[in-house]
Amino acid sequence: MTEWAQRLAEFTARKEHEARVAVPHPLTTEIDRATGDLKRIGNAWSERFFGGSFCVSPPRSADLPSTSLVFVRSREGNTGAADPETLGGGATDKHLIYEGLSRVAADAVLAGAETVRSGDLVFSVWHTEMVSLRSALGYPRHPIQIVATLGGLALDRALLFNVPALRVILLTVCEAEERMREALAARRWITTLAMNQPADLPHACRTLRQWGVERVSAVGGRTMATALLDAGLVQDLYLTTSPRSAGEPNTPFYPRPLRTDLVTRKHGSGPEAGVVFEHLRVGTT
Repeated sequence: MTEWAQRLAEFTARKEHEARVAVPHPLTTEIDRATGDLKRIGNAWSERFFGGSFCVSPPRSADLPSTSLVFVRSREGNTGAADPETLGGGATDKHLIYEGLSRVAADAVLAGAETVRSGDLVFSVWHTEMVSLRSALGYPRHPIQIVATLGGLALDRALLFNVPALRVILLTVCEAEERMREALAARRWITTLAMNQPADLPHACRTLRQWGVERVSAVGGRTMATALLDAGLVQDLYLTTSPRSAGEPNTPFYPRPLRTDLVTRKHGSGPEAGVVFEHLRVGTT
């Protein structure tokens, strides 16, 4: 086994263990306005703790994927933190929603460069029940890993760029692709999707749909979220708000007012009382 394959095996074992020993607490439903056009996802375990089915929106058009944003924020609305767990979303949010239902039926998980720059990360589902549900829905073990970078990345430092078994798409611009040319040549399993300029993001998403990507779960950071929202590419926002004061000040997931329609609001229970989960559908204007 190569060093990178060993690191993936160790990372997977650690994440699966964390999910297995975590103690989730059932969410209670305050509001449920889910409509018939939403796709309902779940199994007996997830519905027990989520309080029903988890919903995702269909694509707005035949040529674009359905895209969701997943964020946890502090009571003040801060989303910036070196360790997102310090924001106070809790174990239920992490294992049931963030690393579970929000990506269990996703073809791909999209993250910005700063999110993956730290090293050993793979964006997938880890709880045994979520792994089983993803398989039952007909998806491969891990979603496609899409990483967005405008400036380029040191590909030799991050786990997900060095394991050929992972399908990776690098979303970038032509200038940055050229800077990474040598590193990419040594990693033929990485597919590049190069834009002439950042404003070409809608065209890039259309290309993803042509490549068979029908549903994308975007997990940050804020720069990527803003670009997706400004381009009108987001259908669903899964937002967990904690009762904790935490995070870097003045780091909302989006810097301007956002038109949304509330689908579901749920509340944490037990030691996670005060946590609020909301599913919002994002307007096109």
